[in-house]
Amino acid sequence: MSESATDYKANTNATNSNNNNGKQAQDKPKRTRKTVGIPSFSAMSSMNTACYSAFVEDSPTPWERINNYQFFSPSADGSRLMMRISRSKSVDVKSGRTLPTSFGQGYLVHLDANPKAN
Repeated sequence: MSESATDYKANTNATNSNNNNGKQAQDKPKRTRKTVGIPSFSAMSSMNTACYSAFVEDSPTPWERINNYQFFSPSADGSRLMMRISRSKSVDVKSGRTLPTSFGQGYLVHLDANPKAN
């Protein structure tokens, strides 16, 4: 190789990103988020009881066709209620734990809109 091919020259096309001429950037005031706490109950006896009926589909549905926030059950009798929460996660409704789920099939569960009084 010739000497001219191996010579590296500094690039002078770059500009200095510190063009504030000695002035400090002013900090923007932080916005506070308005949050709401979880309501507390004194005891379980002060809560109302609600029973819902559900319909479980006969045929399984592939994971790709279950929509986010849609209830499903991995068993045909609907004994384990789960909800898809993202493309790769589901949550067990009873325990509240998220599970990595990215393929498979489940039985769609449709809850009745009106709870039944005891």
